[in-house]
Amino acid sequence: MSDNSWYLLKVTDNEVFGPAPLEQLRIWAAGAKISPLDRVSNDEKVTWRRAPMVAELQMDWLIEMPDNFLYGPTSVGTLQEFLATGEIDDHVTVINTADGNRSRISEMPFFKASPHRVRGTLESGVGYGEESTAEGGGATRSRTLWLERQNMELQRDIVRWQERYDSVKQQYVEATGRDPR
Repeated sequence: MSDNSWYLLKVTDNEVFGPAPLEQLRIWAAGAKISPLDRVSNDEKVTWRRAPMVAELQMDWLIEMPDNFLYGPTSVGTLQEFLATGEIDDHVTVINTADGNRSRISEMPFFKASPHRVRGTLESGVGYGEESTAEGGGATRSRTLWLERQNMELQRDIVRWQERYDSVKQQYVEATGRDPR
């Protein structure tokens, strides 16, 4: 199993990327390009593991959403992306799955360097005034935020349905003594 033979399976559309070195997967994870539901393989796509199970991707963070839904585990890059898009704010609690510590995101060392502060400045017209005054710019931003929220809700639904499927499959196996496939 080579460090250069990793594959990424995006659950949203079943698209497979790779082969790629592990370092590329680290970059994608840090850049919020890998979701907690995505899968990775380093054995020529024979077996797939959920991306957060690969320690080198550093997807160690759970986000306790305002509705008490836990999202993750995910990377610092995703936390920063969610701050930038307004999915979460600085009052959200995050849980480090590596050590079990809980804290407000505003207390985390990476918070001050998060791009949400930079993006907020740019979107308010400082530095790139034409973006804020361009016709439809506000509507585009609102549409983007709405789509991102919809995507997050759909990912929650996927998790719930997967859990339900696993439960029904387990009941079937227990009742019949065989795998339904």
